[in-house]
Amino acid sequence: MFDLILAVLSSTAVSAMLRIGEQKTKNMYARFAANYLCAAILAILCMTSVQFQLDGSGLFALGLGAIQGVFYLLGLIVLQLNIRKNGVILSSTFAKLGVIVPVVFSVAAFGEYPSLAQLFGFLLACCAIWVIRAEKQADESVGSRFGLLILLLCSGFTDSLSKVFEELGSRALDAHFLLFTFIAAFLLSLFMMIFKKERPCWQDLLYGCLVGIPNYGSVFFLLRALTKLSAVLVYPCFSAGTIAAVSLVGFLFFHERPQKRQWAGLSLILVALVLLNL
Repeated sequence: MFDLILAVLSSTAVSAMLRIGEQKTKNMYARFAANYLCAAILAILCMTSVQFQLDGSGLFALGLGAIQGVFYLLGLIVLQLNIRKNGVILSSTFAKLGVIVPVVFSVAAFGEYPSLAQLFGFLLACCAIWVIRAEKQADESVGSRFGLLILLLCSGFTDSLSKVFEELGSRALDAHFLLFTFIAAFLLSLFMMIFKKERPCWQDLLYGCLVGIPNYGSVFFLLRALTKLSAVLVYPCFSAGTIAAVSLVGFLFFHERPQKRQWAGLSLILVALVLLNL
């Protein structure tokens, strides 16, 4: 249970550090490059075995990890932009709600039909999206509803790639798959930093690492929690716990005040996430 708590705190710290870094620095891609380089180094340090062969399973882990790395960066960019426009609470909530995408993907690609609880959770999640989007008067707390949907889809597609590797990849290469993801995201961030002619400073490196450490920690502690606890317990608690923690941080430290309709939608999403992960 302690690992699960650390996974929730790490995931919450990622959103909080993105919000702070947005205010303290100007070079977004420099921060992202530092984030993924830090995460890649931690992935190497935490590896139990560094042996790797470019055989069929190795090439699959390398290729799919590289693709996931591209979407890791894209997802982080979309999350950062949404935090700027919509605040940390709604943005983090929709990122977690992306779990509905791999649920649909599993049905279409692998014939894994959802349980009644998951089906009800999916419908509830759709209702929650409508509740949040149905606000008649535009306000600052819901700057870009379309951006939230893009965030949901991007986050969900990334989770779907993990599902593909879980189904078709080698379990012995899980750590390498994650490492290749971070390396690909770092190289792409570095390219964008050079392309945008950003000049990184120590603040970019500092806040990048402050995102990278909990970024890797959320994955690391979640996997450790799964080795000790049932997935039925871990995933709902991780998703709902992160949303609750981020909402508390946003309310206390960033003075975000969601509207009543948004609070209703957030409540529905919490219930939906629990049902979707059963």
